[in-house]
This record gives sequence, structure tokens and C-alpha cells, in this order.
Amino acid sequence: MAIPHCPLRRALLLLAMGVVLALVACHDPHKKYALTPLVEERGSGGEVAAPFAEQLVRYLRGVPRAQGNEFILQVRYAPGGFAPLMDSIGDIEALLVIMRDFPALRIVIEGHTDSEGDPEKNLKLSQWRADWVRHFLLERGIAEERVQAEGFGDSRPIADNSTPEGQAKNRRLVVRLLNFATQSTALPDGENRRGSFD
Repeated sequence: MAIPHCPLRRALLLLAMGVVLALVACHDPHKKYALTPLVEERGSGGEVAAPFAEQLVRYLRGVPRAQGNEFILQVRYAPGGFAPLMDSIGDIEALLVIMRDFPALRIVIEGHTDSEGDPEKNLKLSQWRADWVRHFLLERGIAEERVQAEGFGDSRPIADNSTPEGQAKNRRLVVRLLNFATQSTALPDGENRRGSFD
């Protein structure tokens, strides 16, 4: 049945064009690391820190490369839960893309908690959270030997556990790079090659 030549036909045509344009935008190679909007945190200097994926890719492609090889995943959990809230896994999805783009990269996922509650339970919870990220990557094709997971409970705080703000900072997942070398080669057009690995 033909669509009447009226505003309805025009509206449907515009809707179809909008869908096509949206699909094209989703496949923009320059945006492949920006999978979801990420909450920015302020660094110690008061400046807004770049999101996880931007920081990590900048480090991997950097010449020269600054010291430091740990990157915090911005993830949220239900209280006491080990699986992240699904609307907060953008950093984990971005990590998957980066692991595919840098196939020699090996990492450790580190889980940390605040000091509230039983230390033994915190240790187990931190391990489960790190394991969840590892399984997420393995189930999507990342080789098992490239990803380790380790939980530290509340043994490595980075902030004061006596305040809610400090506790929130201590509840974290960290991506630690194991084998990325400290050099990479600049291409003639100014882009950087992927770095070399041990």
C-alpha cells in the first residue's frame, strides 16, 4: 500500500534519512574510543582529567611517554555488588577496543575497596570485581594470557577512608600495564605508530 503524498510521507522520509546519518556517525573511526559519555574527575592540580580511554590511548601513542602506567576505570556498582551497573561500563567497552587495537598489550585489572565492613569480604569483593572485567574481555576474544585480575581489598587506599569522598575514591578498578615499552615511532604525517612491546 502506497504511502499518501502528504506530510506523513515526508516525515517518514526524514526519519529514514536521520537513521542512516546516525548509523554513519556511529561508525566514525575518530570516535571509536568515545563509546559512552564518561564522568570526568578533577586531578590533583585542579584540572579536569581526561576520560579513561583518552588517557590510555594518549599514553600508548605518546612521544615522549610520561611516567605512570596505571589507569582508573570509571565504573559504578550497586552496594556490595561485584557486577558493574550496565549503564556505567563505557570504560570497560573502551578497554576492549584498545586491547584489540594494541594486540601485544598485556594488563592486570586491579580491584580495590574502601575500609568499610569486613576486610576479608572486601578482599573477595575486590577480586570478584576484577574477575568480572577479565571475563568480559575474554568472552569477547581477548587472549587469556593477556589479562590478569587481582583484588587488594582495602589494603591500598589512595584517599582518606574516614570521609565519604575518600571512600568513593578508594572503591576503584585500575588497569595496570604490564609490558608496554617506553618508546614509539612517529609517522611522517604526525600520527604515532602503536608502541613496541617487550
